[in-house]
Amino acid sequence: MCSEEVVTLEEIMNSLKEIANKIDEGLEKGTFPEVTRSYLERVGRSIKETLNLINLLGRENTVQSPVSASGRGAMYNLRRAFYTVLGRLVREEGVDRARSVEEWKKTAQKLIDFINNLGIRESPTKIVLTYEIAQEGEVKYWKPISADVFCFELESIREIKFD
Repeated sequence: MCSEEVVTLEEIMNSLKEIANKIDEGLEKGTFPEVTRSYLERVGRSIKETLNLINLLGRENTVQSPVSASGRGAMYNLRRAFYTVLGRLVREEGVDRARSVEEWKKTAQKLIDFINNLGIRESPTKIVLTYEIAQEGEVKYWKPISADVFCFELESIREIKFD
């Protein structure tokens, strides 16, 4: 019988933070060969972006689209996710549906304008929308706080020729 060690996500994240810090220190001190400098800068950036994404995806009170083929698709999927979350909030929290939908429409328009202005309508995109339950008098409603828009762009194209 073999014993398996269980590694938690927190331990993995701490290890990644430590690696990113060591890369930053080495780059700052100039201890890495110049040949590997740009590669290590990219690795360090990727680790930090991954840590930010893990933190963001685990955040509570979010409505998230999956990674979608386009910004337009991400908005469509975010809308579906919003109405799913809203249904639960109406049932469990007594949130006012009409007021929440009004807030959603304003938020959706701002997101659409943002996506269009960035020119990522046709780029693979994921949206994470953070919200709170606000209250005005006796009325509780869904209120957006912020949105994180992830745009996945093509890094490069490399051709392989076969004889």
